Amino acid sequence: MPFSAFTRRGTRPRRARARTRPFARPSRLIAASLVLAAAATGCAGASGDRSSPPVRISTPASDLHAATLGTALREPDVTLTGVSGAPVNLKEATKGKLTLVYFGYTHCPDVCPTTMADLAGALRLLTPAQQARIAVVFVSTDPWRDTPKVLRSWLASFNSSFIGLTGDYAKIQAAAKSVGIAIEQPKRTGADYEVGHGAEVLPFGTDHLAHVLWTAGVSSRDFAADLTKLLARMPAATTQGGGA
Repeated sequence: MPFSAFTRRGTRPRRARARTRPFARPSRLIAASLVLAAAATGCAGASGDRSSPPVRISTPASDLHAATLGTALREPDVTLTGVSGAPVNLKEATKGKLTLVYFGYTHCPDVCPTTMADLAGALRLLTPAQQARIAVVFVSTDPWRDTPKVLRSWLASFNSSFIGLTGDYAKIQAAAKSVGIAIEQPKRTGADYEVGHGAEVLPFGTDHLAHVLWTAGVSSRDFAADLTKLLARMPAATTQGGGA
């Protein structure tokens, strides 16, 4: 049973004061062998990339507020532009970390800022030692407006440690497609336009594999509980990455 992975303007999430309807927690709505469609109707009525492979979700993770993936996803080995304007390789910048990757854009009216705020809140609930082992990476799906300067300022309003990546749209779209996240190139008819994109957060371990994913609507407290468990399953040693 496919369901849309795209954000959609004009609806309201159940928990946050935002205008995007979140996807209900996997423990409630995702049954065995569901398919997360990698192509669906996006914001502003775009048609989607129907060549993207679907992400297969098996059963809900019994002890996490996340869905278990039928097949682990590999962290994209992509080099984009960091907030300093220098090239940043995603895997190298986060080496040795539990890396949370999210595709979105700074002009998003709802789910993107809500998700970043929830992740920032989750980190505040963790110890400094736990925080040091986590990297949050925001990959822009709107590189035309999300310049390094814009991205740095926006992310700093949530947490100054968050890594921002922008740059060539084709590379961004390919990286998203490789992990089953659907994004659409917007029709830029003016300064104000929407970008269809998936709303999932993917946690990659030190092996650069993601075995679960979170959909929109997870609270800071639930993120923190899950991150604590995921960290406990990882090697304690942390190698500092290159940053952005």
